[in-house]
Amino acid sequence: MDTRILFPLTAMLAVLTTSSMAVTAIAVLAPAAAPEIGVDATHIGTFTAIVYLFASLSGALTGTMVGRFGAIRVCQMTMGLAALAMLAISRGTVAWALASAVILGCVYGPFNPASTHVLWRLSTPRWRSLVFSVKQTGVPLGGALTGALIPAIALWSNWQSACLTVGAVALVIMVLLQPLRRVMDCDPRQPLKLDSKRLLAPLRLVLAEPRLRNYTLAAFAYAGCQLSVMSFMVIYLTRAMDMSLVLAGTVFACLQIGGFAGRLFWGAVASQLGTPRAVLVIIGCITTACLVATPFMNGAWPLPAVIALATLLGASSLGWNGVMLAQVATHAPEGLAVEATAGMQMVMFGGITVFPPIFGYLVTRSESFTSAFLALAVFAVAGALMVVRVPKA
Repeated sequence: MDTRILFPLTAMLAVLTTSSMAVTAIAVLAPAAAPEIGVDATHIGTFTAIVYLFASLSGALTGTMVGRFGAIRVCQMTMGLAALAMLAISRGTVAWALASAVILGCVYGPFNPASTHVLWRLSTPRWRSLVFSVKQTGVPLGGALTGALIPAIALWSNWQSACLTVGAVALVIMVLLQPLRRVMDCDPRQPLKLDSKRLLAPLRLVLAEPRLRNYTLAAFAYAGCQLSVMSFMVIYLTRAMDMSLVLAGTVFACLQIGGFAGRLFWGAVASQLGTPRAVLVIIGCITTACLVATPFMNGAWPLPAVIALATLLGASSLGWNGVMLAQVATHAPEGLAVEATAGMQMVMFGGITVFPPIFGYLVTRSESFTSAFLALAVFAVAGALMVVRVPKA
């Protein structure tokens, strides 16, 4: 592997970790924050849907934004917006919470296409699954840090202070990216063109090519499962299993640690054995089994068993992203890796927009988490089948 990639890879990992902390902090703090805001904690599903709806829209603009401002500058913009979103949610009203969700969408949307622009040129096809998986460990790493630290900060002070802490971290990362910008943002600047044809071009690209289409539809299902688990796990543990917020945060951190380890493990396996399709199918099967088992956890389960299941669920449901992104980038037409990534992300974020509200509705309607988790298991199977059906080259 080319050692020149280490600094840019570390920088992209830091940006994604911070972005993940900003989004997951809201889910972790929902049991404490929701009553003060004046909503039920299950509305975290709606909050998540708004985040990823705007992530999908902003992600579609990333190609032209990178061409105009440079990929590192775009990442700096997202860090500034993350700080603004944390300030907004800390105001503690429904209106500010909605504003925070919209802003967080503009944080999350541009990252994958922008980071693809940075890392694609520095990674070879053999190592691409591992490189992208290392970068994608930022999601569970951010979630693990959130689960381990944010409830403690909220307990020591209040949930608003916990949010502002994440915002301060984002501002620090924004400043630290500046030296990398001088090195990486050297491409000739292009005019900023915003039109409907350009916005939909990435989506048309991934839906027109059979292999990209199957991977993209699989990402739709896998991403919906992932974000539903991340959004509702703490609520499930505090309500169904009567855990304290701090203990539930610890289990949530283990879920994220599993995702961190899973992304590294699956990326290494896919790179070393050259079997990314098989890896993605195996991930779907393990996710299905864990989702079927999760709603049957109860207070009689010993804590180590709960942690073990949460860790395995994290390793599978949070472990697929890097391998999937690498496959889409690899099979994209020459010179269109950024656009293909953006197109897949638009569909993937569609799954994230749809699944959490449905999960919340099923919980509210049935007054149980069982049907919601089993519904996710069905979609995990569907995602695995889409990968199985990817046409051979």
